[in-house]
Amino acid sequence: MSTRSIIHQATLNEWASRIKEQKSSGLSISEWCRQNNLSRDKYFYWKRQLKEEVVEQSLPDIVPLTAPPVSSPSVPTSPAVECKSCTSCATFTPTSTARILINGVSIEIDSTASEAFIRSLIKAVRHA
Repeated sequence: MSTRSIIHQATLNEWASRIKEQKSSGLSISEWCRQNNLSRDKYFYWKRQLKEEVVEQSLPDIVPLTAPPVSSPSVPTSPAVECKSCTSCATFTPTSTARILINGVSIEIDSTASEAFIRSLIKAVRHA
């Protein structure tokens, strides 16, 4: 673990204690921050950091999937579908290679989606 990670973890622990203290104080966040000479922005920044840390730890590891090979752009991977939502194109070809169902939300992801994007999307849906 790097020095930076150790310092970040220590700061998270310190803010976890502060946030717990604020909640048990019975004071509003604004009043508690004023009495403790802390800005509300800093309070909410660290509260968000703590939430993201918990979300990161609670998410299961994402198993990498191997997408099927993508055929050349001139050969559609599935039948073309008529596009009725705009006038600039006549047809489009669906390229989704995976469908994920989380908390009643269905997400189709195509083979060009990055791992970082998929992780962010799953976090957003699971913890919205």
